[in-house]
Amino acid sequence: MPFRNEEGFSLIEVLAVAAVLGILMLPVFSMFTGASFSALLGGQETQAVTLAQQRMEELKGMGYGQLMDHINGEGEICLVDSVDIFQREAFITTVGLGDIFPGGEGEVILLEVTVSWGDDSGRSVCLRSYLGQRG
Repeated sequence: MPFRNEEGFSLIEVLAVAAVLGILMLPVFSMFTGASFSALLGGQETQAVTLAQQRMEELKGMGYGQLMDHINGEGEICLVDSVDIFQREAFITTVGLGDIFPGGEGEVILLEVTVSWGDDSGRSVCLRSYLGQRG
């Protein structure tokens, strides 16, 4: 039998190339995993900010007088609710203008909305706003 001049790759060459490609692709797949996780966290943070803004607008929409009626006598109130994976807390309290501006007289309402989520990861967003009575 005459030897034929066969062209192609041997099994060892194919395995070597597969190993090298596998080693080179590992960081690429890791990058995709990290990017997917970052996109997930970014989406959750966007939802949390939206929920905080929604509650803040609800409270501001009530107006100074109605909010003062709710906290009158108690000094502050806390509203808590859950939406999906998020825990939303709204603190409503009065603050003297002297605490904000030196020599200020009167008081304003401090609205603070905090939305937290995750398993003990401490992820949260917080919005604060002051609401005063129109003069």
